[in-house]
Amino acid sequence: MKLFSASNNQRMVNEVFKSKEGTEELAELILRKDKEWSLLDGELCLVSEFTPLMGSVVKDGVVSSPETTVPYASLNLECTKTPAKITGFITHKIDFANLWSVFKERQINKEKEEALIYWTAKHYKYKILQLISDYCLTILGAAPFPKVIVMVCPKGTYKSCTGGFPLIGGKEIRVFIYGLMSRDHWIPDVIK
Repeated sequence: MKLFSASNNQRMVNEVFKSKEGTEELAELILRKDKEWSLLDGELCLVSEFTPLMGSVVKDGVVSSPETTVPYASLNLECTKTPAKITGFITHKIDFANLWSVFKERQINKEKEEALIYWTAKHYKYKILQLISDYCLTILGAAPFPKVIVMVCPKGTYKSCTGGFPLIGGKEIRVFIYGLMSRDHWIPDVIK
């Protein structure tokens, strides 16, 4: 299996997106930084596993982590944009808290439900937040705001979205959430 990091070799990552599932080796795409995550901006993803890292927890609504130099959690994802296995790392406290709420507090009934996410740095409520996000992504490779919208949907929702159901600019996120018939959802306050 080949491992790719979006920042290491953009050309190779693009080949992963174009590859077919019938190939001998299926690559794994690693998303550590926001610049790498931006390859999936606005794409619907199925979360198959949520793993808190290095003792990161949410207790009484407060995120705590004994190690501040590593991500809060990792996600195993599936996305129609690529047949590659995707591992994404969560680096924002609010995104981690929302995912914790789904997987550790509410919990998913795997026989009847699935967790879906959108990662986006293009749907902020206020123009100034969008400008700051764009600037930081371009210069630093990371944006300072939360970016993950988390939904709990009926099992099979992801597979039924053959076109991927990507976010479309100018429309409110709730249009897509309600279109997916989510049972619960978590949207960061800064996202419209």
